[in-house]
Parts: sequence; structure tokens; C-alpha cells
Amino acid sequence: MAFLVGNPVLNPAVLIFIAFVLSWQFAVARLLLGIVLVMLIAWYANRVGGAMSVPFESPAPSPIEEDASFGKLALAWMRAFWWEIYTIVPGYVVIVLLLGFARAWLFTPTLTLANGGILALLVLAIIGTLFVIPTGAEVPIIQTLMGLGMGAAPAIALLVTLPTLSLPTAYIVRQVFPVRVLAGALGIVAAIGFLSATLSKLFISA
Repeated sequence: MAFLVGNPVLNPAVLIFIAFVLSWQFAVARLLLGIVLVMLIAWYANRVGGAMSVPFESPAPSPIEEDASFGKLALAWMRAFWWEIYTIVPGYVVIVLLLGFARAWLFTPTLTLANGGILALLVLAIIGTLFVIPTGAEVPIIQTLMGLGMGAAPAIALLVTLPTLSLPTAYIVRQVFPVRVLAGALGIVAAIGFLSATLSKLFISA
């Protein structure tokens, strides 16, 4: 879980990207909040699911001999690839499409502009946790929204929640981690995103 969460949220290249495109303050906030997220989620996963044995059907076929031919290696690769396709891709596509259809109703101006209240920040943190984006894509998204008038508090919420976890990501690793570990991790991401945005809003207002 530490690797799953830390890989996107603490990516050094993305942190540098944030510092250049947004500001060094956003980069520092992302670094500190990312460390908190990784430590908290890893602790929770170890406490809740560390002693659990999760059944997992490996896509890999039986071990291949060291002198296996190219044909055997290619066949083993195709079997593993096909397992990925029929067990992951259909559900992933459905989830992404449903989230895409709901985007127009979820990302309303009152949730992203500077006048968003505490309730709007909570909803935005939940939405940011659900959506999936490529690593680093949150930076131009936030830059564009801030150019349209989004305040710092909603930006912090998206900066924390968008890259960390998502509903499609949880679906992909559902056979590796217990459901309660994934649900708790998603809840922690949304909570940290909301709390950090709320504190930044109160601090900026003060």
C-alpha cells in the first residue's frame, strides 16, 4: 500500500512539475501531505489487513524452464496478458465511463471556484478520490481551474486526492488487498484532502 500510494503522490518529477507550474508552496504542501497519506494508509493497511491471507489467482502459468523457447515464452506472456484483459479491462472501462458521464454533474462551478464552502470542499474531496487520472495530470487540471477562478482551498483538495487513489485503481488491485483495506484507504484520502483544504481555507481567510 505504501508503494501504491507513494508512487504517484510523492513522484519527484511531479513535485518539480508542481513547483514550476503552480508554486513551490503547492509542491511543499503536496510533499508533506503525501508523506502523511503514505504513512497513515500503510499503518491502517498493516493494522487491518496485515495478518489476513488474501486469495489471489496468479495469471502466470507454471514455471518455465530456463532454456524455454521463444514460442513458450510468447505463449506464457499471451496467457498472462489475456488474464489481465478479461479480469480487469471490462470492469475498469465501465467504472471510467460511468465516472465520465457523471463528471458534468459532479464538477459544478460551486465546487471548484473560490466561493466554495466547507460542504463543497467535502464533496470535491470525495469526487477527487473517485476519479482516475494519469500521474501528473492533476497539475494542468488544477492550473486550468485556478485560471478560471478556483481558490487555493479547492486546489489543495484536488492536489491531494486526484493522484493518490481512485475507484478504478481500487478495482484493479481488489484481488491483492482486502476490501476493507481499500475502502479505508479511499476514506483516508478523502478525509485528508478535505481536512487539508478546510485548514488552508481557514488559514487563508484569516
